[in-house]
Amino acid sequence: MSVPVADPVAGPLADVVADVLLADVPEAVIGEVIAEMLPVEGRQALTGDPVEAAATITELVAAATRQVFAPDPLADPVALTGPPPAPQPADPVAAAAARAGVDIRPVDTHVDVAAAVGVLDGVFAPGTGRHFYPPSLLRNLLAAGAPMLLAWDGEAPVGVLLALPGWTVDGRPLVQSGPMAVLPTARGRGVSVALKLAQRTWARERGVTEIRWTFDAMAAVNANLNLRRLGATVEAFLPGYEGLRDADSPTPLPYDRLLVAWHLTGDPAVTADGDAEPVWAVAVAPDGLPVLDPAWTDAPAALVAVPADISALRRDDPAVASVWQHAVGRVLQEALAAGWRTAWDPRGAYRLTPP
Repeated sequence: MSVPVADPVAGPLADVVADVLLADVPEAVIGEVIAEMLPVEGRQALTGDPVEAAATITELVAAATRQVFAPDPLADPVALTGPPPAPQPADPVAAAAARAGVDIRPVDTHVDVAAAVGVLDGVFAPGTGRHFYPPSLLRNLLAAGAPMLLAWDGEAPVGVLLALPGWTVDGRPLVQSGPMAVLPTARGRGVSVALKLAQRTWARERGVTEIRWTFDAMAAVNANLNLRRLGATVEAFLPGYEGLRDADSPTPLPYDRLLVAWHLTGDPAVTADGDAEPVWAVAVAPDGLPVLDPAWTDAPAALVAVPADISALRRDDPAVASVWQHAVGRVLQEALAAGWRTAWDPRGAYRLTPP
């Protein structure tokens, strides 16, 4: 976690904690949970009589590992909008988790909340001394029935995926997927895929017909994951979706995002690449800047290049990053408004096909 706390169970009392911990509770996070739950005036109980200290620790461990109140409004069979999905020949979630070397489990206890906060801080707020999402917010989301999933590598939490339950405008159950974070040490193994497939299973079991989420339109890695590996459908281009950036951001330009969705009823969407050779609507010039070809609108298909590492470019050359964002955003916005379909091409570019 990004906010350091003094370990209240260090020294001789560590043996007490080890004796009362459940087998599947990682010791790495229990001290932080206890520190959060222990009132300041109660800390003297840990330095006084050993018998009283042991009783206090036992009580705190029991509280920390207790289930967080989490009603599930979508678990009621009455909420189902259609017949359950046909049984699958194999469990894709278990297979993906095995390939990634992780266990996917729901956020359920205070220990789980602390683990989720730690992963989010490690990815989105490292070294800042503040939480990306505070524990109190995650507990409130759980109370609202939000599906939260953790990826565990043994006793270490390495990935987290948050979401909110809701409804479409016509009253169908919906999951709005939120931040997904995987620690750098666990990337490249397929942890993100395992988390998303587990989320899809959670939604299908509750009669949800759609999962939506957004991602940075300039992030090539995210585009490859969402469009090529997960098969999500691009629904809309959202310019400046997050508003103005923080003052310490390398570029003040609001990030554009793509809204994508999984439609969980019917057959999955299939994007046919076709045999037509696409034109490069946005290509990379020798100087690293984008080059636009206005003739892309008359082509049978078009490619829109994006920088391989937009985060590094925003940090090292914000002006060039902004030029790229304007060029890519201009083409994507025009294409989606005209009904063009969007996929991801292995050459590191969006592939656009006309309606």
